[in-house]
Amino acid sequence: MIPKLLTALWQLVMGVRTGKRWCKRTLVIGPSQPVDGDSVACTKAMINFLRKQGLEAYTLPTLTMYKQIAWILQSDDYHPAALSAAHQDFTVDNLQEAFDTLLATWRPDEILLLDGPLNRLGFDPRGITVFNVDHHIVENEHDDRNAYVHVAPSVGCLLIEKYRVFDPILAVSILTDTFWLRQNMPAQAAHYLGILSEHGLTDDVLADMQRKLMVRKDAQIIMAMNEADMRIEGETAFVVLKNERPEIHRGVMAELGYFCHHICVVRSDGYVSFKTENPEIDLRPLATKYGGGGHKTVAAGQLPSGFTTDLLEALHADFVAAVSV
Repeated sequence: MIPKLLTALWQLVMGVRTGKRWCKRTLVIGPSQPVDGDSVACTKAMINFLRKQGLEAYTLPTLTMYKQIAWILQSDDYHPAALSAAHQDFTVDNLQEAFDTLLATWRPDEILLLDGPLNRLGFDPRGITVFNVDHHIVENEHDDRNAYVHVAPSVGCLLIEKYRVFDPILAVSILTDTFWLRQNMPAQAAHYLGILSEHGLTDDVLADMQRKLMVRKDAQIIMAMNEADMRIEGETAFVVLKNERPEIHRGVMAELGYFCHHICVVRSDGYVSFKTENPEIDLRPLATKYGGGGHKTVAAGQLPSGFTTDLLEALHADFVAAVSV
């Protein structure tokens, strides 16, 4: 009885301090894509946070998972029912099927979507309330019963500032979304790393995290670049891949960063990444036009399946115009 009373009291206090009272059962997830260090680290941190309060929290398998961040989530972070539909690497081919399988055994009171807008949930929530925490601003910031959307270096920073989540794993969220403190409000990001250092983030822990994040790249990246439709015009690269693997896509973006200031890479399934090194350029209007969003200098879009050559040409022209300042 006493532990339950203490848990209820803790929830009440935190609800008053943060404006959010967490549900008894929460499904914690990131967007269907992209799966990245911010969304995965925040998912792990929130599962730990909610469980420490005596609440039930799990996540769903994802459509993809990268070697760099595959170590973050463990089998006990997933409900056994969800794992029954997953591959060995905790990925699934169909998020809706995975979610429906979960509902047959365990029904959450709320879905917590981290690091992406509602239109990237990736499945029908079947009437379950979705609470969204995001740092990508499409129109306006929000702080209400449905969402907390606010400008920040990463969602991990929002969890620290707003909800007092101090799990050291959030260092991965901060480092990866600021590209190791090189962009996306790096000074503020460093501030939040400092806060984590007061809550268990030691030199050894941070060094170990970075070691795990630095894995060898897939040689398929080279092959994908050789097979791609690649247009290099001065400092600008526009690339259309014949490959739809997200890890290959990310690798191509990284390699092009050594040579070009402005990069647009289109995956064969229509997913588009935009990047510029010019802080005066805002890529968000372009990303929004093509069904996405993101940060000022790093954003993403989504072309429809079976996209046409004419649409690619229009995207190419719009991208070149956006970075020609």
